[in-house]
Amino acid sequence: MSAFFAADTKSLTVTGTDFAPGSAVSVLLAGRRIWTFRVPEDGSGWDGVTVEWPPALAERLRGRARLAVERDGTLIGGEQPVQFDESDTELLLCEPATGIPLVVNKWGRIARSFEGREASLIEGVLDEAERLIELVRDRTGIELFVTGGTLLGPVRDGRILPNDDDADFAYLSRHENPSDVALESYELERMLVAEGHEVVRHSSGHLQLMYPGGTVTDRFYLDIFTYFVCSGWFHGTFHARERADEVTVLPLKPVNVNDRMLPGPAEPDQMLTAIYGPGWKTPDPAFRFITPPSAGRRFYWWLNHFDVDRENWEDHHRAEIAADPSPRPSSFALATAGRIAPGSSVLDLGCGLGADARYLAGQGHSVLGVDYSRPALVFARTAGDEGGRLRFEHTNLYMARHAMRLRTQCTQLPGPVQVYGNQLFNALSPLGWDTTLQLVKHLLAEPGARAHFEVGISGEVGSPSWLEYRPVEWRRFEEQLARYGMEIDERADVPLSDSAGAEVRRVIVRRMEW
Repeated sequence: MSAFFAADTKSLTVTGTDFAPGSAVSVLLAGRRIWTFRVPEDGSGWDGVTVEWPPALAERLRGRARLAVERDGTLIGGEQPVQFDESDTELLLCEPATGIPLVVNKWGRIARSFEGREASLIEGVLDEAERLIELVRDRTGIELFVTGGTLLGPVRDGRILPNDDDADFAYLSRHENPSDVALESYELERMLVAEGHEVVRHSSGHLQLMYPGGTVTDRFYLDIFTYFVCSGWFHGTFHARERADEVTVLPLKPVNVNDRMLPGPAEPDQMLTAIYGPGWKTPDPAFRFITPPSAGRRFYWWLNHFDVDRENWEDHHRAEIAADPSPRPSSFALATAGRIAPGSSVLDLGCGLGADARYLAGQGHSVLGVDYSRPALVFARTAGDEGGRLRFEHTNLYMARHAMRLRTQCTQLPGPVQVYGNQLFNALSPLGWDTTLQLVKHLLAEPGARAHFEVGISGEVGSPSWLEYRPVEWRRFEEQLARYGMEIDERADVPLSDSAGAEVRRVIVRRMEW
């Protein structure tokens, strides 16, 4: 039976063949596997299957492509042409800046993988891993060991997983109290930064070491997860929670990782069961992590999450740079420039590629642009500093310590600071709102300081692949301002014809007078 399929930017439909419930179906683009999903168990696949694309992939489906489909590893039918929209471009699904092929990973994100890449890359990853293990042991006494996919591949298949895109390491904390566990992680981060590593913090129990490979790209990254025991339970950040006597970590013992002996847990089978479940020995290309609610609650409230949507933003900015290396300022920047006194100090929160910040600096203002997207900041800095009036800094608005540092930096700027945020609150989670509004409240304490915000309240704001980038409920925005002692001084509704169909409001915010 030969399969036939049709696709658009929303879904894929495969007909002409049957799919047993639970079958793993892989989509191939020009012969390269880019996504695998599992047929629903409800029996709906016996007469074909229709499935929605992952949101992160759907927003990239443009032009034409040649697709094929595998069922449980076997090709069904031949390669067939698909036209996603009117564009005549060929879909390649490659990283814009480097051309490196991309796939949908186990988190549903677009990412690289080791598959099809030079063997020297994996060797480079393992070289850095060995240096990292020795450095951390010598400087802190912490013993790193392989975990996650870097443990699964060698134990199950004898080699690193070809569809992985990083190397995973962990350590067992010396503490049980979650506060002490977090403090230990921050101590480790400070040491790594002092040694010249570029560190991104996902949570108080998850660090990521970045190894840049170009102006806006990374060669690879290494994860460091904090594992700890609390009240008789083993917690493997960010997913696993099992009885401590069922996950034996110490003493560490060597694991053969691509012919290198790296530290591993005492009982690898127990660790892999805790992370992937009892079926870890059977390869599952459609595997997705499902965090038990009991674990998710603890990890969030104990260790929090400071990296919401960062990787989505970094992917988005890389694509923007490739599509338009000379971004133009927004209409909001043009409108705001005339509302700020000449020669003001401006703080651009969530500056992205820096087009708005650069425009405001070009109008004679001194501008500090901040963002947590690393490629965006690298790009923004390449165009000069507008005669010393413009600079860009890395700031994560989910982290109170970053906001406190930013507040200190603003005290060194001349005059009252004018805060600028273009759809900033559309992109922040509740934690980001809290940290940001506290920062803005303090900055507006200086006489003459104001905050200029554009807020999208309905329509096409963001995309389905973002966790938080979405319309803001207006009443909530007003209530949150009041909660932090601020109020709207002026408000303007942007005509739909000027806002691409989204309902947008622009406000000038001041601190309340008591």
